[in-house]
Amino acid sequence: MTCLTDADLADLALGGAAPNHLAHVAVCPACADRLARLRAVLDRFEAAHVAPDPGHAAGRARLLQALAKEPVPHRPTLLRRVLMDRRTWAASAAAAATIAATVLLSWGGTPSVALADGLKPFREAKSFSCDLIPLAGGKPVEVEGPKSTQTLTWSAPGSLRSDTRLDGRPYRTDILPHQKPGVSFEHRPKTFRATAAKPGRQESMVLRLIAGLATYSAADQKPAGIDDLNGVKAQRFDLSVPVPEMKDATWRYRVWIDPVAKRPVRVDYAIQANQDPAAAGVTGLRLEKFEWDVKTDGLFDTTPPAGYTAAPAK
Repeated sequence: MTCLTDADLADLALGGAAPNHLAHVAVCPACADRLARLRAVLDRFEAAHVAPDPGHAAGRARLLQALAKEPVPHRPTLLRRVLMDRRTWAASAAAAATIAATVLLSWGGTPSVALADGLKPFREAKSFSCDLIPLAGGKPVEVEGPKSTQTLTWSAPGSLRSDTRLDGRPYRTDILPHQKPGVSFEHRPKTFRATAAKPGRQESMVLRLIAGLATYSAADQKPAGIDDLNGVKAQRFDLSVPVPEMKDATWRYRVWIDPVAKRPVRVDYAIQANQDPAAAGVTGLRLEKFEWDVKTDGLFDTTPPAGYTAAPAK
């Protein structure tokens, strides 16, 4: 569902009757919110225009009396036409209101975004990559020693790859093709170890997260807050997704969505059910810096590179 443009909303606010636009606003919370804010701007302009009105009739009479004593020009001057034509004032006020409202919608405050639109990439993307960051109490875990970074790559319908680096150098790669045996590469000793086709605990949680966000149905849910994430005024949605295999259990997710791009910019989740990922003492994981529909050619190939040998059995 494509949202209305600022011009469409301005036309509705000024009394334009476009049935398809009215029907859209009736079912789109984001556009309804933008229209309400636009009408509030117009109300303020109308109030400002009406405020000086007391005594207007008397002032107009005095003006007409004064003008009657002046020689009648061959053609009305522009000034007189503007002064005497109330429609010009109304049109000017409406135009100014429209411009101000457009500025407000474009730059003032944070525009609204429907949760369904923000989660659409999880339903439609064929692949994505992102950073994977461990959390403690909603904050990244600080570890002494070499700096560790982890990149996660997902490809439909459910292949996963994790690349870990220490101080920017390749350290470990875990590849799990969908429903096929996987492999784990240790890059410093140049060894590899075969893994089972069944996802491990962390891989299962990531796959469950992606599936849960792709099928989340509470599309009319309102944001719980707005946070500045690297210059983006992202709207945060706090979600509870039922756990099918566990009675009275839910997975708690926090999703931040860029209201302009309508794409997720961050997802936090607890590694245990019924826990808030931002709560003190709760361990969680964060996905951020998403890149959608990345190229995956060769990324899920489990063939060991040249020079790699099988790791000794544990």
